[in-house]
Amino acid sequence: MTTHYDDEEQAERLKQWWKENWISLAAGLVIGLGAIFGWEGWKSYQGTRAAEASRMYEDLRLALGEARGQDAEKIGSALIQDHGSSPYASGAALYLATDAVKRGELDQALTHLQWVREHGSDDGVREVAALRAARVLWQQGKPDEALALIAGDGGEFQAMAQELRGDILLSKGDRSAAREAYQKALGASDDEDVAARGDLQRKLDDLNDVVES
Repeated sequence: MTTHYDDEEQAERLKQWWKENWISLAAGLVIGLGAIFGWEGWKSYQGTRAAEASRMYEDLRLALGEARGQDAEKIGSALIQDHGSSPYASGAALYLATDAVKRGELDQALTHLQWVREHGSDDGVREVAALRAARVLWQQGKPDEALALIAGDGGEFQAMAQELRGDILLSKGDRSAAREAYQKALGASDDEDVAARGDLQRKLDDLNDVVES
Protein backbone atom coordinates (compact mmCIF):
# COMPACT_ATOMS: atom_id res chain seq x y z
CA MET A 1 0.00 0.00 0.00
CA THR A 2 2.79 2.36 0.83
CA THR A 3 4.38 1.92 -2.59
CA HIS A 4 1.08 2.53 -4.34
CA TYR A 5 0.52 5.63 -2.24
CA ASP A 6 4.01 6.90 -3.03
CA ASP A 7 3.47 6.36 -6.75
CA GLU A 8 0.22 8.29 -6.65
CA GLU A 9 1.85 11.07 -4.65
CA GLN A 10 4.74 11.33 -7.15
CA ALA A 11 2.29 11.35 -10.06
CA GLU A 12 0.30 14.11 -8.38
CA ARG A 13 3.47 16.13 -7.77
CA LEU A 14 4.48 15.71 -11.43
CA LYS A 15 1.06 16.91 -12.57
CA GLN A 16 1.33 19.92 -10.28
CA TRP A 17 4.87 20.70 -11.44
CA TRP A 18 3.82 20.46 -15.07
CA LYS A 19 0.81 22.68 -14.40
CA GLU A 20 3.07 25.31 -12.86
CA ASN A 21 5.90 25.13 -15.40
CA TRP A 22 4.48 24.17 -18.79
CA ILE A 23 4.29 27.78 -19.95
CA SER A 24 7.96 28.45 -19.34
CA LEU A 25 8.91 25.13 -20.92
CA ALA A 26 6.82 25.84 -23.99
CA ALA A 27 8.29 29.33 -24.24
CA GLY A 28 11.80 27.93 -24.02
CA LEU A 29 11.01 25.47 -26.78
CA VAL A 30 9.60 28.22 -28.99
CA ILE A 31 12.63 30.42 -28.37
CA GLY A 32 14.99 27.54 -29.08
CA LEU A 33 13.26 26.63 -32.32
CA GLY A 34 13.05 30.30 -33.26
CA ALA A 35 16.78 30.68 -32.75
CA ILE A 36 17.49 27.65 -34.92
CA PHE A 37 15.17 28.66 -37.74
CA GLY A 38 16.16 32.31 -37.35
CA TRP A 39 19.84 31.43 -37.75
CA GLU A 40 19.08 29.28 -40.79
CA GLY A 41 17.04 32.12 -42.27
CA TRP A 42 19.84 34.60 -41.59
CA LYS A 43 22.38 32.33 -43.26
CA SER A 44 20.08 31.97 -46.25
CA TYR A 45 19.62 35.75 -46.41
CA GLN A 46 23.36 36.34 -46.19
CA GLY A 47 23.96 33.75 -48.88
CA THR A 48 21.45 35.49 -51.14
CA ARG A 49 23.11 38.86 -50.58
CA ALA A 50 26.56 37.43 -51.24
CA ALA A 51 25.31 35.89 -54.48
CA GLU A 52 23.79 39.21 -55.50
CA ALA A 53 27.03 41.08 -54.73
CA SER A 54 29.02 38.50 -56.69
CA ARG A 55 26.70 38.86 -59.69
CA MET A 56 26.98 42.66 -59.61
CA TYR A 57 30.75 42.40 -59.37
CA GLU A 58 30.90 40.21 -62.48
CA ASP A 59 28.53 42.60 -64.29
CA LEU A 60 30.90 45.43 -63.39
CA ARG A 61 33.93 43.58 -64.74
CA LEU A 62 32.04 42.78 -67.94
CA ALA A 63 31.00 46.42 -68.40
CA LEU A 64 34.58 47.60 -67.91
CA GLY A 65 35.86 44.96 -70.32
CA GLU A 66 33.43 46.21 -72.94
CA ALA A 67 34.37 49.86 -72.26
CA ARG A 68 30.91 50.70 -70.98
CA GLY A 69 32.15 53.22 -68.46
CA GLN A 70 28.79 54.72 -67.50
CA ASP A 71 27.22 51.31 -66.95
CA ALA A 72 30.22 50.25 -64.88
CA GLU A 73 29.95 53.36 -62.72
CA LYS A 74 26.24 52.73 -62.08
CA ILE A 75 26.79 49.08 -61.22
CA GLY A 76 29.77 49.88 -59.01
CA SER A 77 27.95 52.64 -57.16
CA ALA A 78 24.98 50.35 -56.50
CA LEU A 79 27.28 47.56 -55.33
CA ILE A 80 29.12 49.87 -52.95
CA GLN A 81 25.88 51.31 -51.59
CA ASP A 82 24.05 48.01 -51.14
CA HIS A 83 26.96 45.75 -50.16
CA GLY A 84 29.51 48.16 -48.74
CA SER A 85 30.84 45.75 -46.12
CA SER A 86 31.55 42.95 -48.61
CA PRO A 87 34.90 42.34 -50.33
CA TYR A 88 33.10 42.80 -53.65
CA ALA A 89 32.52 46.47 -52.85
CA SER A 90 36.21 47.06 -52.22
CA GLY A 91 37.11 45.24 -55.42
CA ALA A 92 34.55 47.26 -57.37
CA ALA A 93 35.95 50.56 -56.07
CA LEU A 94 39.49 49.51 -57.01
CA TYR A 95 38.34 48.56 -60.51
CA LEU A 96 36.53 51.87 -60.91
CA ALA A 97 39.62 53.75 -59.75
CA THR A 98 41.80 51.94 -62.30
CA ASP A 99 39.32 52.75 -65.06
CA ALA A 100 39.21 56.39 -64.01
CA VAL A 101 43.01 56.60 -64.19
CA LYS A 102 42.92 55.17 -67.71
CA ARG A 103 40.47 57.89 -68.70
CA GLY A 104 42.62 60.55 -67.06
CA GLU A 105 39.98 61.32 -64.41
CA LEU A 106 42.42 61.32 -61.53
CA ASP A 107 40.22 63.11 -59.01
CA GLN A 108 37.50 60.52 -59.53
CA ALA A 109 40.08 57.77 -59.09
CA LEU A 110 41.14 59.31 -55.79
CA THR A 111 37.51 59.41 -54.63
CA HIS A 112 37.14 55.68 -55.22
CA LEU A 113 40.47 54.94 -53.55
CA GLN A 114 39.58 57.12 -50.58
CA TRP A 115 36.43 55.04 -50.09
CA VAL A 116 38.48 51.85 -50.02
CA ARG A 117 40.97 53.37 -47.58
CA GLU A 118 38.12 54.24 -45.22
CA HIS A 119 35.78 51.28 -45.75
CA GLY A 120 37.94 48.51 -47.23
CA SER A 121 37.07 44.97 -46.21
CA ASP A 122 40.52 44.26 -44.70
CA ASP A 123 43.91 45.80 -43.96
CA GLY A 124 45.48 44.45 -47.13
CA VAL A 125 42.99 46.02 -49.50
CA ARG A 126 43.23 49.33 -47.63
CA GLU A 127 47.02 49.27 -48.03
CA VAL A 128 46.65 48.60 -51.75
CA ALA A 129 44.31 51.58 -52.02
CA ALA A 130 46.83 53.80 -50.21
CA LEU A 131 49.61 52.74 -52.60
CA ARG A 132 47.47 53.42 -55.65
CA ALA A 133 46.30 56.75 -54.27
CA ALA A 134 49.92 57.75 -53.67
CA ARG A 135 50.73 56.95 -57.30
CA VAL A 136 47.80 59.07 -58.47
CA LEU A 137 48.84 61.99 -56.28
CA TRP A 138 52.39 61.71 -57.60
CA GLN A 139 50.99 61.72 -61.14
CA GLN A 140 49.08 64.89 -60.24
CA GLY A 141 52.33 66.57 -59.22
CA LYS A 142 51.71 66.25 -55.48
CA PRO A 143 54.74 64.26 -54.29
CA ASP A 144 54.60 65.44 -50.68
CA GLU A 145 50.97 64.37 -50.31
CA ALA A 146 51.86 61.05 -51.90
CA LEU A 147 54.72 60.50 -49.46
CA ALA A 148 52.50 61.34 -46.50
CA LEU A 149 50.05 58.69 -47.64
CA ILE A 150 52.68 55.94 -47.53
CA ALA A 151 54.55 57.13 -44.45
CA GLY A 152 53.68 53.96 -42.53
CA ASP A 153 55.37 50.60 -42.79
CA GLY A 154 53.12 49.40 -45.61
CA GLY A 155 52.13 46.23 -43.83
CA GLU A 156 52.39 43.19 -46.07
CA PHE A 157 53.17 45.53 -48.97
CA GLN A 158 56.21 47.09 -47.31
CA ALA A 159 58.52 46.36 -50.24
CA MET A 160 56.17 48.01 -52.73
CA ALA A 161 55.59 50.99 -50.45
CA GLN A 162 59.31 51.58 -49.92
CA GLU A 163 60.05 51.25 -53.62
CA LEU A 164 57.35 53.77 -54.47
CA ARG A 165 58.69 56.04 -51.74
CA GLY A 166 62.14 55.77 -53.32
CA ASP A 167 60.76 56.60 -56.77
CA ILE A 168 58.98 59.70 -55.48
CA LEU A 169 61.97 60.88 -53.47
CA LEU A 170 64.22 60.40 -56.49
CA SER A 171 61.85 62.49 -58.60
CA LYS A 172 62.24 65.24 -55.99
CA GLY A 173 66.00 65.03 -56.30
CA ASP A 174 66.60 63.50 -52.87
CA ARG A 175 68.93 60.75 -54.03
CA SER A 176 70.19 59.82 -50.58
CA ALA A 177 66.71 59.29 -49.14
CA ALA A 178 65.70 57.44 -52.31
CA ARG A 179 68.64 55.06 -51.95
CA GLU A 180 67.70 54.38 -48.33
CA ALA A 181 64.12 53.62 -49.35
CA TYR A 182 65.29 51.24 -52.09
CA GLN A 183 67.51 49.43 -49.60
CA LYS A 184 64.55 48.96 -47.25
CA ALA A 185 62.45 47.74 -50.17
CA LEU A 186 65.09 45.21 -51.14
CA GLY A 187 65.34 44.00 -47.55
CA ALA A 188 61.56 43.54 -47.34
CA SER A 189 61.15 41.94 -50.76
CA ASP A 190 60.46 38.26 -51.35
CA ASP A 191 63.67 36.35 -52.09
CA GLU A 192 61.81 34.30 -54.69
CA ASP A 193 60.60 37.38 -56.60
CA VAL A 194 63.69 37.57 -58.80
CA ALA A 195 62.28 40.17 -61.20
CA ALA A 196 61.30 42.63 -58.47
CA ARG A 197 64.60 42.23 -56.65
CA GLY A 198 66.47 42.73 -59.92
CA ASP A 199 64.63 46.01 -60.57
CA LEU A 200 65.41 47.23 -57.07
CA GLN A 201 69.07 46.32 -57.39
CA ARG A 202 69.33 48.26 -60.65
CA LYS A 203 67.79 51.30 -58.98
CA LEU A 204 70.33 50.99 -56.19
CA ASP A 205 73.19 50.58 -58.65
CA ASP A 206 72.11 53.83 -60.33
CA LEU A 207 72.67 55.54 -56.99
CA ASN A 208 76.13 54.13 -56.25
CA ASP A 209 77.51 57.64 -56.32
CA VAL A 210 75.49 58.50 -53.22
CA VAL A 211 77.72 58.43 -50.12
CA GLU A 212 76.03 56.84 -47.13
CA SER A 213 76.10 59.02 -44.06
